[in-house]
Amino acid sequence: MTTNPSPVRVRFAPSPTGHLHVGGARTAIFNWLFARHHGGTFIVRVEDTDQARSTVESEAMVLDDLRWLGLQWDEGPDVGGPHAPYRQSERLSMYGATGQRLLELRHAYRCFCSEEMLEAKRKKAEVEKRPPHYDLTCWRLSPSEIEERVAAHAPFALRFHVPKNDDAPFSADVTIHDLIRGEVTWKRESLGDFILVRSDGLPTYNFSVVVDDHDMQITHVIRAEEHLTNTHRQVLIYRALGWEVPELAHVSLILGTDRAKLSKRHGATSVAAYADDGILSEAMVNYLTLLGWSSPDGAEVFSIEHAVAVFALDRVNAAPAVFDPHKLEWLNGQYIHVADPASLRKYVVPYLYNAGWLREETPDVDAWLDEAIDAVKKGIGKLSQFVAAMRLLFEFEPRHVLENETLATVVPEPSAKALMQILAKDLTEHGAPVDAAGYHALADRLKQASGLKGKALFMPLRVAVTGSDHGPELVRVIPLLEKASYVRGLAAVLPPLARVESLLAAIGV
Repeated sequence: MTTNPSPVRVRFAPSPTGHLHVGGARTAIFNWLFARHHGGTFIVRVEDTDQARSTVESEAMVLDDLRWLGLQWDEGPDVGGPHAPYRQSERLSMYGATGQRLLELRHAYRCFCSEEMLEAKRKKAEVEKRPPHYDLTCWRLSPSEIEERVAAHAPFALRFHVPKNDDAPFSADVTIHDLIRGEVTWKRESLGDFILVRSDGLPTYNFSVVVDDHDMQITHVIRAEEHLTNTHRQVLIYRALGWEVPELAHVSLILGTDRAKLSKRHGATSVAAYADDGILSEAMVNYLTLLGWSSPDGAEVFSIEHAVAVFALDRVNAAPAVFDPHKLEWLNGQYIHVADPASLRKYVVPYLYNAGWLREETPDVDAWLDEAIDAVKKGIGKLSQFVAAMRLLFEFEPRHVLENETLATVVPEPSAKALMQILAKDLTEHGAPVDAAGYHALADRLKQASGLKGKALFMPLRVAVTGSDHGPELVRVIPLLEKASYVRGLAAVLPPLARVESLLAAIGV
């Protein structure tokens, strides 16, 4: 008779020491995708026993970053669950009870050595060219010596005893089948007796993570490659307690474009910084999912639903992944280009307020903004670029136009000056276009009146109205400028006629 495998239970366990790093975010995404693909449980557990660095504020930031990514968890510090509490600082009694059990099983012992003594032992081992393993001083203490020191309230740490393979109840050699890296082996000789609980009563990472993963019935541990070196110790703790070891998968490091480990010197490294700079959460999840994993159909732009449907660890590459901000911006642009302008507006408006271009919102402003966003979005890679892209709508300064070397070669031409005069006269007589049909009628009249066509016609026209030699199609820009004059809150946007007249005055025509 066969039994059904245990339901998938995975966890993401951040240390609350600041905003979520993109490497941690990628690990969280892989765990979330794996859980959702298998219909399992995604748990957030806060590892906050580093009292010097962990803060309540940082925990809130990390959880907010996860929410921004859209990674809702099923169990965690804020939502609870059957294995609460989900903060390590609130689980100290569990570590104490498990440590006591290891003492009773003789797989752990009290170590009374001070930091000074341990440092001296390390230096001696270095001089003698031996591995810096603990020399078992306290393992050899007699029961009476231990009782005497405990009675005297001598401080001690709890240390795990790595058994010799010839007389051990379990092997100290460890081999795992990593779901990403294949078979990985550690020999007993590579490890000395190690600390489980420090003298201040706080557990070490390797001890607490084993207790937590066992208590929370974690079936798969998907974590960063840097934790691979911890695996030997953790498997030994599992064996000493008679607990089943979860399936293990170690995802690759994330490197910068220079192939060095990603760090602040490469620029932004937190998801919050990228969010502030205008990266959409969907694009960030899409991009980070591609760092070390590939879709079976080769797609680079895909929905989160698609990723959930096809995600598998056997498609995760063990080789390091390179974080390329330019690729992220390109991918983000793909999402912006197809997004509905109304959905983008909520992201763009704060940037326009910060630029001083908006002071109040009205339904009229919303409709105008949607048109403006739609007109410029094809050239946008990240939301913060909307300010530069929309500047031609809000700001027009003839002096700046003339100071630009490219534009200065366009405007002073006699034919360009003549066209600008014809344009000003036409706008006075017919008014500025408010739609595509009106724009095309304007263009036809200018062709007939000036005899110009092609670049000779449209470059001076663009410069005269937008102040730039490039940008979105004039058929969209000119109607937007005219409509802005009738929209409350956008009175500072100069209509086409005012722009042309101010530029003509600036060049003395």
